[in-house]
This record gives sequence, C-alpha cells and structure tokens, in this order.
Amino acid sequence: MNGKGCDVTTMSIETYELLSNTGVIAVNQDKLGVQAKKVKKQGDHEVWAGPLSGGRVVIALWNRGPKRAKMIAHWSHIGIPHKSLVNARDLWEHTTSPPLKHKIFAHVESHAVKIYVLTPIKNSFS
Repeated sequence: MNGKGCDVTTMSIETYELLSNTGVIAVNQDKLGVQAKKVKKQGDHEVWAGPLSGGRVVIALWNRGPKRAKMIAHWSHIGIPHKSLVNARDLWEHTTSPPLKHKIFAHVESHAVKIYVLTPIKNSFS
C-alpha cells in the first residue's frame, strides 16, 4: 500500500464495523439527498442535523473536545416542533430509545460522535 486508503485485507474489526454500518450508509444514501448542517456550536461541541425521507431527521452530536461531555439538542435546534414525540435510533449502538419529547441528550466521548435517526411518532412533527 502507498499509505492512502484502507487495506481491507488487514483492517481491524472496529474499522470494518465503522465502514460497514448499514444505518450510517442508509443515511448517506437517503433518497431525499439533503446534506446535514451545523445547527448549534458551543465551544468544542457541535450539533449537526438534516432531513431524511419519510419525515425523519438525522442528528449528530459531535464532541471535538478533550474530555467526555453530556451533549443536548433541543427540538428547536433541529426544526422539530416542541411537543413532538420521536423514537431515536442510535446508529452506532443499534438501539432505539423509548419515545423522546423536547430534546435528546447523550454522553459523548472525547473526539467522538453519536448519530441518531429521529422518527416521528404518529406524525407528531406536524
């Protein structure tokens, strides 16, 4: 190898899981085709969000800081009506939360990102 790219014959299991995450790939390939944008920045903490097909929203909580942090995104940051109920699918953990209202929060490790797909419950986004 010339030092560029990823040699798939020697990559770690962690790298393979990162590159083959079907949830993240689905967000990237969503038929709506709208790129997420930064909707909030507070110091080293950023919230990115964007619309997906089917009325869903993708949200990324990105901790660019040197230590673990509790990060919060309120619906108002990402364009979801305040009283909406959503299910949040964690794309790294492959889990879905109980219904959430008003906000989402997570503890995000240093230099890490949590990515969720928010799905409205009974069209509560409208």
